[in-house]
Amino acid sequence: MSTHRQTGLSFVFHEIHVLWKFINNDIWDTILPSLIAFFTAWIYCEHSWKGLPMHLLCSLVYACLYIYTFCMTNQVNSIEEDRINKPYRPLPTGLVTKKSTYYRIIIYNMLFLLLAYRLEIFWISVGWQLITYLLNVYGWSDHWITKNLFGMSIGTFLLLAAQWGIASPGEGVSLNIVWYFICISLWAGFALPIQDFRDEKGDREMGRKTLPIAIGDKNGRVLMVIHYLTLSPALFIAAMLTQMPFFEIIKTPVPLIILVIQLLVHWSIAIRLWRQRSPEKDNQTYHLFVYLFCAGVPVICYINIT
Repeated sequence: MSTHRQTGLSFVFHEIHVLWKFINNDIWDTILPSLIAFFTAWIYCEHSWKGLPMHLLCSLVYACLYIYTFCMTNQVNSIEEDRINKPYRPLPTGLVTKKSTYYRIIIYNMLFLLLAYRLEIFWISVGWQLITYLLNVYGWSDHWITKNLFGMSIGTFLLLAAQWGIASPGEGVSLNIVWYFICISLWAGFALPIQDFRDEKGDREMGRKTLPIAIGDKNGRVLMVIHYLTLSPALFIAAMLTQMPFFEIIKTPVPLIILVIQLLVHWSIAIRLWRQRSPEKDNQTYHLFVYLFCAGVPVICYINIT
């Protein structure tokens, strides 16, 4: 019995280790925003903190499966590229085989849907599986429009909707919250071409049409600078307007401070993108937007409370 228990524990720890190796680059980009979205919903809906631990555990497990199923599908189709650019990933290092990864894709997608069904967010999760397929198998990730404007925008909406559903099962979502999701998702998706300035060489070798490759690095930076100076802050303001009229925002201290801060951060990103041009600096600039996104999602709580 002891031997079987040790074998079972070894298997579990090995699977956790494999999961970590697949998703460890996406903690800031996906896991943290997922948990922030969950806490945002929990606070917005004014739920009792007594029920938090179990719901939080469900949120974390769902977020891990959400990104794990995506990363496996992505990485099993980019092994040769990862041997050059990301040799530390589990497939290039030999931690797992291509065959075992396909088995894991099937098994963990089934677990993902079973959990989603239990959490009453089944069709949202089916939608995420469709986006995963379109991006990683059908080729949406090869062009900046389908990858960012469509794939990432829809994916962000599904993430927000799923985490809201986990925090408030069976309660439904009001129309103004749905519009908040839409605005935040468009804000994220349209801002994310900024990530493609980090690895133009690798993307060019793989034949991808990211923004800087499709229209040139300089033109791409001009376009994104204009976007971060104008449209991106406007989309964020639109998200705020789903909760409070504009004249109320500028008359109320907390929303006004949020409005000013997001403008300053957007404009700082625009300046960095234009003046600091290297893969390392572009990566830092991209993560500055990630931090803004993480801080921006809970804004609905402060406006609602105000």
